[in-house]
Amino acid sequence: MSQVDVKRAFNKMKHDLEPWRNLIVLVDSVLNWEKNYYPAAIFVGITAFYLLLWVLQLSVVTMLAITGLFGVLFDYLYPSVKRMFFNIDNWSGDQEAQFERIVNGLTNVNLQIMAWYDYLFINKERKSCMFVIGMSGMLLTLAWIGAIFNNMLLMYLVTISVVMYPGIQNRGLLTHFKDKFGSSLTNKMEKLRELAKKQE
Repeated sequence: MSQVDVKRAFNKMKHDLEPWRNLIVLVDSVLNWEKNYYPAAIFVGITAFYLLLWVLQLSVVTMLAITGLFGVLFDYLYPSVKRMFFNIDNWSGDQEAQFERIVNGLTNVNLQIMAWYDYLFINKERKSCMFVIGMSGMLLTLAWIGAIFNNMLLMYLVTISVVMYPGIQNRGLLTHFKDKFGSSLTNKMEKLRELAKKQE
């Protein structure tokens, strides 16, 4: 895809998300843990939501219908009530830069999804045998995991992982974890090699 197409997709998404920019910037701030209590708030909120789903034991159709109902109501009511929660006139340059960074990231994700969709379903080229075997293996593994473990627990763990990942990455916790445990693992491997050499 050319740079012109990427820029056009970026401008379209930015235009479409413009009414939601205050909420998007707030959600991005929460996901990136800009305040110290955000991780706890995220964890408690998601846990409470899944506990409620577990207690109610809704069917899939009912859950989809209620989710759609909340989505429609939120989409309808948000433009009317956003002035109560956000100071719309006080939009700074930093917020604009943050909003453009978010839109750029969402545009890239959207283009990647479209490229994969085109490759998997639209592109009529014959797929290689290794591709079919690999995809079949991944899907069968996913089906096996879904059959063994409780689906609500799996969705809870996936949701927590996805929502916590931006904050973990923003705070550099993954790099710190890799540095700490990677160096200790390397040291242990070197000690094992030295012991093996001495025994020889």
